[in-house]
Amino acid sequence: MERRLTRVGAAAARAELARAWLAGEAEAPERAGSIDLREHQREGIARLRAVIAEFGGAMLADAVGLGKTYVAAALIRESRDPLLVCPAALRDMWRGALAAVGTSARIYSYSELSRGRVPEPPTDLLVLDEAHHARTPSARRYASLARLAAGARVLAISATPIHNSRDDLSAVLALFLGARAWTMSDAELARCVVRREHLDVPGARLPALAPLEWLAIPDDGELLRAIVELPSPVPPAGGGDGGALIALGLVRQWASSRAALEGALRRRLARAAGLGAALEAGFHPTAADLRAWTAADDSVQLAFPSLVAAAHADPAPLLAALRAHEHGLRGLLARSRASTAADAARAERLRALRRAHAGARIVAFSQYADTVHGLFRLLARDEGVAALTARGARVAGGKLTRREALARFAPRAMGVRAPAAAESIQLLLTTDLVSEGLDLRDASVVVHLDLPWTPARMEQRVGRSCRLDAPHACTAAYAFAPPAAAETLLAIERRLRTKLAAAGRLAGIAGAILPGFGLAEPPAAGATALREHVRRVIASWRTPDPAAPIQSGVVAFVQAPRRALLALLELAGRPVLAAAIDEGELSTEFATIAEASSLVDGSEDAAIDDAVLERALIRVREFARRQHAGAAVEGAALFRAASRRAALRRLATITRRAPLHARATLAPLAAAARRVITAPFGVGAEHVLGEIAAAPLADEAWLRALAQFGAIHAASGAPSHGVPRLLALIVAVAR
Repeated sequence: MERRLTRVGAAAARAELARAWLAGEAEAPERAGSIDLREHQREGIARLRAVIAEFGGAMLADAVGLGKTYVAAALIRESRDPLLVCPAALRDMWRGALAAVGTSARIYSYSELSRGRVPEPPTDLLVLDEAHHARTPSARRYASLARLAAGARVLAISATPIHNSRDDLSAVLALFLGARAWTMSDAELARCVVRREHLDVPGARLPALAPLEWLAIPDDGELLRAIVELPSPVPPAGGGDGGALIALGLVRQWASSRAALEGALRRRLARAAGLGAALEAGFHPTAADLRAWTAADDSVQLAFPSLVAAAHADPAPLLAALRAHEHGLRGLLARSRASTAADAARAERLRALRRAHAGARIVAFSQYADTVHGLFRLLARDEGVAALTARGARVAGGKLTRREALARFAPRAMGVRAPAAAESIQLLLTTDLVSEGLDLRDASVVVHLDLPWTPARMEQRVGRSCRLDAPHACTAAYAFAPPAAAETLLAIERRLRTKLAAAGRLAGIAGAILPGFGLAEPPAAGATALREHVRRVIASWRTPDPAAPIQSGVVAFVQAPRRALLALLELAGRPVLAAAIDEGELSTEFATIAEASSLVDGSEDAAIDDAVLERALIRVREFARRQHAGAAVEGAALFRAASRRAALRRLATITRRAPLHARATLAPLAAAARRVITAPFGVGAEHVLGEIAAAPLADEAWLRALAQFGAIHAASGAPSHGVPRLLALIVAVAR
């Protein structure tokens, strides 16, 4: 590390540190097509460009309602051949947004990828909207996305990237980070994420969020006990369909509504009828066979059992167990139909909310279409009520298209003229079909008709109302409390608490959405939130007219309440920010950096003490040494991918068996191949590398194939090398 340093004042050192750390963020335009971009959106564009240039991809995880769509659309506008993957329900929204910024893209849905309809890969940019739909590596769609991402930069978009655990985020980032996404620390992953909360956007006109209020409904312990005591079902051939899981599912539907429970019971009876018909014919169908039979209510259309199912030697015991299960299902259905108080109470609570929020638009979400339809039947005679599910929309007068229903409910958000009073929709009962992506800023009241498994889904629901330029000052949020016995059985609160903590540690949460499900102590600020805090502080150090960069590193001493070091180094070609408090080691953890940056922010100059400076430089050099060693460990983490290990083994074999006369030719090719194999890239490219590793090619042809692969896949995010260099050092000495 070079020792030449320029001694400057505190303000100059802060300005130089800010300039060097934020140097990769080129200024974004103020306008994209017909859209005026807000300051935080332009900043987001600049930051995402820099992250994508460094890592080959980035995640935009701004809180719901901050205008992520136009940030992404502006980046799509800059690309040559973009491909956008999104939930099918958001296609029209995206087409409108892209048209508004003056561009277009190929658009596919996650469901199309799951069905095996995979487009040609993009040449330069793959955009994943609501990217948490790509959080399951074992899913078919994930394999398709990995192939699409293999030769492109990736922009993932999700306000709620973590639904269950940190692995959700790692899986999405692995599309461009590859195997190292699973071993990187929270602070390292946070460098790939741009997330701003509402409070991070000064001047943004966003509604406040009122504390969640719970709505109590009658309990029915007798029906709950009957669900728990339901005789176990007969599993299909091959196993699965465990009785405990079925009971849990039925209790969740019971906690949502009697309509949801009865719909589930009818489907299970239809399934039992199909299974019974096959067993009576002497055959035991698989789960796939059962799914192939169409069922509606109590009827089932069977394929010829002898053509689709495996023969069973003695079906009598299975039939006896099946009849007991059917009997239990019919008893449950009869009890549920006789117990109408809970759903009637739900409808009355919604009527009371309409009276309490007279004139307001209310959107009520459920996981289950049966709950939506059941409540609509109870409320259909009331004015201004609609139900919207995947099958379309209904009002008292008949069917509507999804677009017509949304236009009547949220004309401002949809950009259409307000409907006549007789056609206006004031209460929209809907499934989570519209809980992602859509702008429903006209709604000022959000109701959770039931509790989903993840707080992320609740944040998505509330985010339909809390949006930029919403006409209301505050969004009210309500939730139907699960019946107490159901909450005890399912431990819903404990599950949500655990997932809330996991999301908070890394990606941040909207804490006011789930006040009743908070932890005993609020979780510490997540890595992304801490990084945003650090960035805000350091960005404030920039000067309007910066001086020419100082060619050597700069050092300054400041007075502060505690001793601290804040250092910016160039390591492996990129700026690395580190800090230490008192005599602790320098660290890249954002909690430490946030404390140190706050200590030196606005502090006055102090005289430079040469002995203290020398000790500080020793600590900086030791930090650089540890980082170099850590880079080796990170490089080793790349080899979680079997493809890299296989390619290195083949490379070693080639170099070992090469004849003397060929080594001069093969040596540079082998060196280039090693650089390619050890370069960072995503899981899709790692899969391609595995195919190359096993390709039946001659040695020289194989090495040249690797070089071609590297030219396509390993350009983005590849580390560079060089001597560590200290760019800026600020030493805080105690007053």
